[in-house]
Amino acid sequence: MRGKGFIVCGILLFTACLGVMAQNPFEDRPVKDLPSAKPSPTARVNPIEIGNIAERKTVGKRESADLGLSVIWATSNIDAANVRGYYGRIVAWGELLEKSSYTPSTSANYGIARGDIKGDVNFDVAAQQWGNGWRMPTYAEMKELREKCTWTWAKESGRWGYKIVSKINRNYIFLPAVGINRSNKIDEMNHSGYYWTSTPLSNHNSAYRLTFTSSGINILEGSRYDGCYIRAVHSR
Repeated sequence: MRGKGFIVCGILLFTACLGVMAQNPFEDRPVKDLPSAKPSPTARVNPIEIGNIAERKTVGKRESADLGLSVIWATSNIDAANVRGYYGRIVAWGELLEKSSYTPSTSANYGIARGDIKGDVNFDVAAQQWGNGWRMPTYAEMKELREKCTWTWAKESGRWGYKIVSKINRNYIFLPAVGINRSNKIDEMNHSGYYWTSTPLSNHNSAYRLTFTSSGINILEGSRYDGCYIRAVHSR
């Protein structure tokens, strides 16, 4: 009987090891939104190189991708062709232009009561720049992108970021790890990505933004005076 017990234990231990080996290496890992977090761009994932982009359409004169979600997503950041080449315009929340200083004292919306700014050309840089129904995504729309797509740390044209593949129709977009402007300089380039939503928090000092590294993806509150990027959406 004791010999049979050893055999059973051995089988159970071997099965558990197989389960650990079979875990998805691209499984998302939550991270904290800390200014000091600078993970390696190669941390714990096997990067892939993105090939040709498929199923692109023009909506409101802008290239877009239908991921089967509640909104259509743009395939590039606001002003990506005009400002810093690939990455595009970096703005404080609710502001329309880049500037030389990103601090609480230079913010037009830090400490100011604001509702959701989606579609408001006075505060929504996507609506102001692109028009034709384009706007900043809301918290709910960013959350939908997070939950209904598979996110894989990858390279596109030699740049790090996330390939975001729809679980619904397999179409995808790519979000580059463009960093953030804190203390009047861009940090964490090719390590982290920060993208504003249009949705503020009630404390008047913060707004929700997508925050990611190679180790995980979250939608967290961020200081409105930080400089982040914009990936626009269009209603169906």
